Amino acid sequence: LIILLSQTDWKVKYYRTEICADKGSTVSIWSSYDYPVMFNGVSITVEKRFWFIRTEGEPVDLKEDPEYKDRLTHRCNSKICDLRISGVRESDSAVYKFRFITNHQTGRYIGEPGVRLTVGDLQVLLVSTSVQQEYSDVQLKCFNRCDPKGLEEYVWFINGEETRSTTWSRTSQMFTYRSWNSSTDRISCSLRSSKTDQSPEVYAPQTPTVSLYPPTEILEGSSVTLTCSSDANPAANYTWFKENKDSPKSEEQMFTISDITAEDGGLYICVAQNKLGQQNSTVQVSVGSGQFIMSSTGNKSCRAAASPEGSTETEETSNRTILKITTD
Repeated sequence: LIILLSQTDWKVKYYRTEICADKGSTVSIWSSYDYPVMFNGVSITVEKRFWFIRTEGEPVDLKEDPEYKDRLTHRCNSKICDLRISGVRESDSAVYKFRFITNHQTGRYIGEPGVRLTVGDLQVLLVSTSVQQEYSDVQLKCFNRCDPKGLEEYVWFINGEETRSTTWSRTSQMFTYRSWNSSTDRISCSLRSSKTDQSPEVYAPQTPTVSLYPPTEILEGSSVTLTCSSDANPAANYTWFKENKDSPKSEEQMFTISDITAEDGGLYICVAQNKLGQQNSTVQVSVGSGQFIMSSTGNKSCRAAASPEGSTETEETSNRTILKITTD
């Protein structure tokens, strides 16, 4: 497709107005231009030709942009210009326009609408999962928005190493991975033509970290919050169980027990899970019955709490009573 834009004899052609490129690849953007030999009695010559993306203020030559340093070349030959960008990044996604400036005071021309460059980053998508007793077969897809028909050739990596084992089946853009329940593998993909530009890794949850707040022994009637977190991609889902109980206590990352009783004490299990696997960790919740002990000094009083196993002693000092509380 050739887009022709003209204003009398001033014109710019873009050979493509939409380009989708894979991250890390090299992109060429082509244009041609023309202008009148004479304009308002002046013999026209071109003094400057350049590409730009900034729309605020006067257009600035991309060669002066530090973001493109050592990655950009611009060549023109017989009114045909080629802008080449190597190692394209997602931040390079923009509309690129060509401009030429002549010796005439009004002879400055910008080609519209420009060329829209979209830089695509590869992603591993989880398509389906077949769950068995000890493992799951997970079908993965190396998603590339610049290759909607899957015509490119892809490579898959497990823990940074290209897959060569016959344990896994690989068909270009699709990949079936056998995930064991305790798997710690990290999976990514790339184009065969650019193996160094891999997608972000996907992986099962790592061993969760669990915590309590407050972190000390809990008194009956108070509340405690249990928190579970795990590094995973895709993000993990969380489920809380109490030891020897089948039904879940919570399906949230943070689980709060309010108005706690002695029966609420015990071992709690957090399960972090995504389609690639699961891991779990435990935390002990201890509940004390708590009794109140009074101490006074003058006409003021204070109150302290201790568990039944705690011991107290008092020390008389002039008109003050000091209460010491110790717990096992």
